[in-house]
Amino acid sequence: MSQARPTVEVLSDRLLGVFPALDPDDQRLSLALYRQLAEGAPVALPALAAGLAMPRKEVARRLAAWPGLSYDGERRVIGYWGLTIRPTTHRLHVDGRELYAWCAWDTLFLPALLGRTAEVSSVCRGSGESVRLTVNSRKVDSAAPEGLAVSFLVPDADAVRTDVITGFCHYVHFFSSADAARPWLAQHSEAFVLSLDEAYEIGRRSTRARYSLRARQYRRGM
Repeated sequence: MSQARPTVEVLSDRLLGVFPALDPDDQRLSLALYRQLAEGAPVALPALAAGLAMPRKEVARRLAAWPGLSYDGERRVIGYWGLTIRPTTHRLHVDGRELYAWCAWDTLFLPALLGRTAEVSSVCRGSGESVRLTVNSRKVDSAAPEGLAVSFLVPDADAVRTDVITGFCHYVHFFSSADAARPWLAQHSEAFVLSLDEAYEIGRRSTRARYSLRARQYRRGM
């Protein structure tokens, strides 16, 4: 049997305890990194630092303290807390560019951080059925099939900080319905299913709490 499903409030609070705390400079750096990575190319630290008018050593020091980053062979960022340019099952079409997400849930909160609408394409983990969504910075505008669900996990801080992909993302998938998730849940008793609205709300709460006014300013282009 799958685990009893915690409330949206409990899951939001638990996720905040897993994410690194961000001071105002961290928030500025984080949003700039998302923005540059969303251009669809690896992000070099000198370019990131120059865009922020922040010393390169300071940028490197802050990034080194954060989990959830991946790099190419030239130490350029190619993935950051859910957003990646390396192909995955979860595609986001943003401003004519094809980006990718680490897990189903990422596709729901990334548009708000980017301040852009994303056309999302993925698959049902159970049946392989096509999944399509339109997600803007304020809501899920459309989703198919109807009844779309998202598997989830109560995150373990140590596991996520060690490797967010294996510790969390491997359990977070789209399913065409809650019923379609049952065979998979039978093999993953630590997981449970959320409705699409619940999964989106957890992302909204987490983003709001971590970035406060910064995310809204960023969306306005400030």
